[in-house]
Amino acid sequence: MFTLLYRFYLLALLGLLTIPVAAQQNLPWQPEPLPPLVLTDSTSQLPEQYQAIAVQLLEAATTSQQLRLLLLLNQNEAALKQLYILRTEHQEQRSNANPYELIAFELLAQARLKVNATEQKLDNAFADVFSSYIGTLSDADAHLASRFATRSIAADFSYLQLVRQRLASAATGAELPFNRQHPAQRDLWLQFFSAYADYYLNAQVLHLAAVPLELDRQNRYHIDTRAMIRTVEDIELSAMVVRSKKHNTPLPAILSASIYADEAGNLQHAIAAAARGYVGVVSDSRGKRHSTAAITPYENESQDVTAVINWISQQPWCDGQVAMYGGSYLGFTQWAAAKILPAALKTIVPAAAAIPGQGLPMENNIFLNANYAWPFFVSNGRYNDDAAYEAQDWFAINQQWYQSGRPYREFDQIAGQANPWLQKWLRHPSFDSYWQNLIPTAEQYARLAIPVLSITGYYDDGQISALQYLRDHSRQRPQAEHYLVIGPYDHFGAQHGSNTMLRGYKLDAVAHLDLLSLTFGWFDYVLKGKAKPALLKDKITYQLMGDNSWRYAASLTALEQQKQRLYFAPPAADGRYKLLAKAPDTAVIAEQHIDFKDRSQSYNQHYYPSPIVQPAFEPENGLQLLSEPLAEDMALAGTFSGELILRLNKKDVDLGLTLYEVTPDRQYFHLSYFLGRASYAKDPTQRHLLIPGQPEHISFSRSRMVGKKISKGSRLLLLANVNYNAFAQINYGTGGDVSDESIQDAAEPLQLAWLSGSYIDLPLRPMAR
Repeated sequence: MFTLLYRFYLLALLGLLTIPVAAQQNLPWQPEPLPPLVLTDSTSQLPEQYQAIAVQLLEAATTSQQLRLLLLLNQNEAALKQLYILRTEHQEQRSNANPYELIAFELLAQARLKVNATEQKLDNAFADVFSSYIGTLSDADAHLASRFATRSIAADFSYLQLVRQRLASAATGAELPFNRQHPAQRDLWLQFFSAYADYYLNAQVLHLAAVPLELDRQNRYHIDTRAMIRTVEDIELSAMVVRSKKHNTPLPAILSASIYADEAGNLQHAIAAAARGYVGVVSDSRGKRHSTAAITPYENESQDVTAVINWISQQPWCDGQVAMYGGSYLGFTQWAAAKILPAALKTIVPAAAAIPGQGLPMENNIFLNANYAWPFFVSNGRYNDDAAYEAQDWFAINQQWYQSGRPYREFDQIAGQANPWLQKWLRHPSFDSYWQNLIPTAEQYARLAIPVLSITGYYDDGQISALQYLRDHSRQRPQAEHYLVIGPYDHFGAQHGSNTMLRGYKLDAVAHLDLLSLTFGWFDYVLKGKAKPALLKDKITYQLMGDNSWRYAASLTALEQQKQRLYFAPPAADGRYKLLAKAPDTAVIAEQHIDFKDRSQSYNQHYYPSPIVQPAFEPENGLQLLSEPLAEDMALAGTFSGELILRLNKKDVDLGLTLYEVTPDRQYFHLSYFLGRASYAKDPTQRHLLIPGQPEHISFSRSRMVGKKISKGSRLLLLANVNYNAFAQINYGTGGDVSDESIQDAAEPLQLAWLSGSYIDLPLRPMAR
């Protein structure tokens, strides 16, 4: 989803380069129109006016920016030098860095040099360079090197348009807005040239590489992109099948079942398995690509993926064993298959796996806006509809809905297009049979005997889903061979690998895992009897941030069995509320009064971990509860839980709790958060309304897991608040369906008392010596 939002930002850039047509009329300067793509020319595609600016920026540019500037200026030898410096830096920083990073630029620069030396045409020179480089690699290395073929030029174009518009907006008169000594102008031009290079040069490389890449793949693989599979319901599904020409005997098959119809991306995904000793298969959800059935996100995956697995196992190229991997929705489809558990399915490796109804579209029974456009993206046609994300300024739509006071059920009316899937899901505010039927039942978990490797991240939006699968499986089958790997990754990092930085946090060196190697090492262990991946020393493998170490536990229960309880306490002399080891004598810790008719501010604004590390800030509202400084280094590993004792004048309320480490130098490090609806605290499947005026005990546990060394002298800060903002449903507390409540139901302001006895339990213990 975030890639698509990035594409939206990219498509705003390409109109940026219009040079002043009417400077004499004192009209604001405009960048030149973007020139058309010239895909077979080896010369620079940078307009002459900008070449002088690019030269002046070289000294101030980063290595990455210098590489792009030099390529735009057709200084190919110098560009290659910067490319190799950058690649080496990344490999030193991250053990999981792709050894063929930036190969698209490398191939183009080498081809240009070959043109200069031989006077060949660019396409012929490029084909020669491609053949002598990628053509000589092993299948696995060639797969890594050809990742550039999945790049979205539409996304590059969108970002170029966005930066171009920023450049135009920076002009205050008829003169070109460039002063090398002006940091903001300098940085904006550097962004522009980088975006310009990413679009024009990558588009050219994809054009030049099309034929040699196809020939290389034909030499290595048998590829069928139109395999058709008929289900017992007489529904046709399409799939891609890739087999190595080096193997003539049946092999295990590795399946990914996807609703995302992307020809280039899915083919590359299937090749990953074929390049590593397996048959690679990527199947499409019903209604996608070559399937003509209706598109039904989530609802039919169990029977459809089972049909695909059964079909694969009966093919002459399969030895009867099928395994699955993939992330997010592709993680969900693995659990959907495990629900039925066809005989051929031997293992699954779900990453950042979604549970519909327990992560998105709602979390702990609160519907969130984050994935609002997703149903359009996957159901508007046979292929992904990027326009679903690009059509609106979704931040502005959120704010418009918030300020309007209209019911959440009318959100699609404000967005301007009916959203049938949203309306359907809103009819299921409880985790009822509609949602439960999509994932394994208790009985199905109990007989799920195949090995499982789950992967997720501390900052993965889908983490609570991934952990719920693990908890339910382990609860119903205590002997399950279910392993978890978790570290400082977001939703995409948990699927595709980490970067050096994540939202302002520099990852420890050991955190950089080669997830593809880990996944196929697991397949070799289960399907071929090889050694288990060395990382997996116990069932739970977690990276302890700040300690540069991996730690292990036999289970989540064992990891979290020692918890420290801290009670909410009233403010001391410094005015801050406290977290104390003993409950205070005071009956009322704090009181909040919130008028739901007042949209001049928002509540619970800091729960989302972006940035992860930031200077100390003062929240606009809510409670700040601060612990005493730690007397020694401690390890915080697991999820926090607790009980809130509240008294309010409404029948319901949505709550947010956000946990930070406050370092001695006053940096705030985001650790974890909880978001949930009070009336579902006891049971997410059935609502239990609160009794106004009476103390209510609200237990909570489904927070985000974290693993971090908390240094001596640091404090823990808990932000406690009502969730009332533009990014989720607004619970007005009437006791009616929250989706139907509006500002007309605001009535008297919420009066919320946080009572003594409220506490959190933290999985905090001394560092292992």
